[in-house]
Amino acid sequence: MRKFLLNVFIVFIYFISCTPEKPALSFDTLSILNVQVIDIIGPTIGSNRPLFSPRDIAVNRVKEIFIADYGNDRIVKLDSTFTFKTELGGFGISDYSLNGPLSIAVDNVSNLYLIDSGNARVLRFDRRLNFISDERGFIKGQQYNFTRPSAIDVTDRGDIYIGDEGLGACFKFDPFFVYIYEFGCRGTPQEIGYPSDIECGEDGRIYVADSEYGRIMVYDDFGMFLHTIGEQVLERPSAVAVSQRTGIWVTDTGTGLLHCFNFIGKEAFRWGGQETYYLEKPAGLFIDDDDNIYVVDSSTNQILIIKPVLRK
Repeated sequence: MRKFLLNVFIVFIYFISCTPEKPALSFDTLSILNVQVIDIIGPTIGSNRPLFSPRDIAVNRVKEIFIADYGNDRIVKLDSTFTFKTELGGFGISDYSLNGPLSIAVDNVSNLYLIDSGNARVLRFDRRLNFISDERGFIKGQQYNFTRPSAIDVTDRGDIYIGDEGLGACFKFDPFFVYIYEFGCRGTPQEIGYPSDIECGEDGRIYVADSEYGRIMVYDDFGMFLHTIGEQVLERPSAVAVSQRTGIWVTDTGTGLLHCFNFIGKEAFRWGGQETYYLEKPAGLFIDDDDNIYVVDSSTNQILIIKPVLRK
C-alpha cells in the first residue's frame, strides 16, 4: 500500500512539473503586443470649420465626445457615432466665449470642466454645454487667482485637480472649488516644471505629466509624492491616461510617440515615429470604459481611436 501511494505521489509531482505554467497577466511583463487603429476623427467634423490645433478630448458615460479645439477657440461636441452635434466658443471673455481652450475633463454626471488658458479661468458646463460657473481663483487665507492654468481632471467623488504653471503648483479642490491642498510646488525637491496634464487614476493615485522635466510625477490622494515614471525615456510628455487593464499611457510631443508604461514604471510599449504616418504631434489623451484610447494629434488635426492588442 505504501509503495502504491508513493508511486501515485511521484506521478503527481511529475505531472505538475511537466505541465506548462500559464503566464499571469502582470505589469512586470510586457503585455502590449500592438495597437490597432479603429477609427479617425477629423480634420473635418461636419461643422463649418475643420479642427485646428486640437489639444484635448474627453468622453462621458454615454460616449458623447468633447474636443478642445484650441486654434478655433471652441469646444466641439460629437455624439457616439462621431456625428457633429454642437459647438461652443469663439474668441472672447464672456461665459460662452473662449481664448485658447487647453484641457478638459468630465465628471460622473457628465458636466464638462474646461481650462480657458488665455482667460486664466476654469469654466464648467453641463453635457448640453449650458453654462454653470466661471472659476478664476480660490481662497487660501487670502484670494489667489489662476494665472496660467494648464491641466484639469475630476475624480469619481467630484474632487477637482488643477495644474497652474504660473502659480507653480497643482491644486486639489472639493466639488464646490474649495481649496484642499497643493502639491508639486516650485522650489521643492519634487517640483513640477510645467503640468501639461493631470490624470486621476482608478487606483486613487494622481498622475501629472511634467513636460518641462520630461517625466510623469505620481502622488497619492493626499498629495504625497510617490515616484516618477519615464525619466530617461520621455522628452516633453503632453498627456497621461491610465487603464487598470493595459497600463499608463503617455503622449509625448518631443519623441512624437505614444508610450505605455506598466505600474512599476517600466516602458512596455511605444507606437508612432517613422514606422507609421499616424502620429506627428500627439497631444491630448483619453481612455474610455472599453479601453479605447483617443489620441489627439494637434498637427494633423485628427483624433485617432486605437485599441491595444494584448499578448495572450
